[in-house]
Amino acid sequence: MSARRPVPAPETPAEAAYKRDRALLRALYTCQPVLFAGKQHHLHSMYPQVMGGGISTIIYLMGDATPRQPNEITFLEQAE
Repeated sequence: MSARRPVPAPETPAEAAYKRDRALLRALYTCQPVLFAGKQHHLHSMYPQVMGGGISTIIYLMGDATPRQPNEITFLEQAE
């Protein structure tokens, strides 16, 4: 017999943003390259800012003074 397991609740936008920020912070602290516009870059800095009732994060890449949004950054596949 198999026991029924409850279906996990879908991830909320706040939970998804939290996970993305953690991954970005890990990439920043460990100097892992990330992808932006199909090219590898390293993160220079990451700043939170209050936007209305929530927090928004701004990302800066090495050698680029343009602020980027976290959803513009993708991660390279890392072997574990």
